[in-house]
Amino acid sequence: MLILLVAAMGAGCTTQRVYPGPDLPRRAAAIVRADPAFSAGLPVQLRLRQADGRKIALHANAIELPPGHHSLLVDCRVLESGETRRFVVEAELDAGLAYRLVARATSRNCDAVELIEH
Repeated sequence: MLILLVAAMGAGCTTQRVYPGPDLPRRAAAIVRADPAFSAGLPVQLRLRQADGRKIALHANAIELPPGHHSLLVDCRVLESGETRRFVVEAELDAGLAYRLVARATSRNCDAVELIEH
């Protein structure tokens, strides 16, 4: 049973490539991370839904994008209230950098979602 739980949690931590064409070298791509798909009771959970209109797989908690301007659709869920709000985050990403989505939230609601360099 423990092995299945660990495998399921690992499956929730994948990076999805969200651009057409060949793979970019690691130093040429940007990575954007949200919360793991299996949050284990985090009080606030951020989930990537789309990047530039492309759907993000439910099990992906990170995406790989080329540098430049991108539009991210993000859900912010507050566990205590059960409230989920959807935000559009416009971002200018640089090659080779990693970013993290961060929520500004109270115990009742998400007020905003920001993208910070990680």
